[in-house]
Amino acid sequence: MGLTEKLFGNGAERFSDCVEIKIAELKEKHKDFLSEEKIDLSTAYMITFGQSGSGRVGFNRIQDISLEIDSEIDRILHECAQEHLQKL
Repeated sequence: MGLTEKLFGNGAERFSDCVEIKIAELKEKHKDFLSEEKIDLSTAYMITFGQSGSGRVGFNRIQDISLEIDSEIDRILHECAQEHLQKL
């Protein structure tokens, strides 16, 4: 069991997995644009666990790409959080 799982339970691990899977699907959907622009979606968002000793999970988009992709990343982060983190 990893430190994140010890601190936040299985929900945090499922949240991270959910985001990774949906971001991979988004990469596939926009692969031509992302390849042309040399953009790696895995660096477009950040998930933090227990930031500053708060015991909270944080997530946000840290890179602006395009209106459509940015809104999809925001949606993915919020949907996965609602699905897996609401009980933390």
